[in-house]
Amino acid sequence: MARVLLTGAYGQVGKELEVCLLNSEDEVISCDHRALDISQEDRVLSAVTESGADIIINAAAYTNVEKAEDERVKAYEVNAYGPKYLAKAAKLADIPLIHISTDYVFSSENGRPHREDDTVEAQCVYGKSKLEGEENIIACCSKYLIVRSSWIFGRYGNNFVKTMLRLAGKYDAVSVVSDQKGNPTPARALAEALCIMTHEALKPDFKDYGIYHFAGNPAITWDEFARSVFKYAKLAGFIQKDMVVKSILAKDYPSKAVRPYDSRLDTNKINEVFKIDLPDWHDYLPETVGEFFDEQNN
Repeated sequence: MARVLLTGAYGQVGKELEVCLLNSEDEVISCDHRALDISQEDRVLSAVTESGADIIINAAAYTNVEKAEDERVKAYEVNAYGPKYLAKAAKLADIPLIHISTDYVFSSENGRPHREDDTVEAQCVYGKSKLEGEENIIACCSKYLIVRSSWIFGRYGNNFVKTMLRLAGKYDAVSVVSDQKGNPTPARALAEALCIMTHEALKPDFKDYGIYHFAGNPAITWDEFARSVFKYAKLAGFIQKDMVVKSILAKDYPSKAVRPYDSRLDTNKINEVFKIDLPDWHDYLPETVGEFFDEQNN
């Protein structure tokens, strides 16, 4: 049984993580941003020291890609400086830190999914702040597991799937970008993977620290993902109409943030080291769609 300090506990991944850890009979010290503002260094140090945790999992993040362009300071406080303070506290306590990062640290298209050691070059404020968070962790501690993921969806928080379903309640057609490709990732599957990594990292002989990629399969474009969402919603009887998805190019979509055209992640390393199977996001989408409508009806 592990004693885990979990930040961002009420977020999209954090809530799933809490459930997964408790099911594993771990002791979880759950902190949302009100209980622990990770951008406050003194509070982070006190929380880690007082918790007596065996490991820290940082699921706290500023994730609004568009708003980050106007709220740069806030994005960096949470995504760059917060991880730095957690890493410094983890080093002082001599415990591992697991940190969730993003595919948006990449920008280049190389004709294949990005590997952990590929060149990083974030294009938007969100991606740049997350990349600086990674760099700060690496500079401040040695016992770290940075897990990059992408296009996360699930029953908690806000995500693309929920946005599409809300739009279906208002419109008969939506315009969705067709020339950006990535890997939709179920939040629950990511949480389960992080639980496995947590227990492995606490083994006395564990040495496989570093950066890992975890993402769902197969890769897809945003417009294709939207069509899948509407397909499952109609099959389950949650919507009656045939939603029209109009494919548009990223350059024609009104957006302040520049997103990567190809942010597919190579996930071979996490499978080889931790024996973690990567999820097919199709298996999780009906559940997420169903939970959305259950929530709307209650």
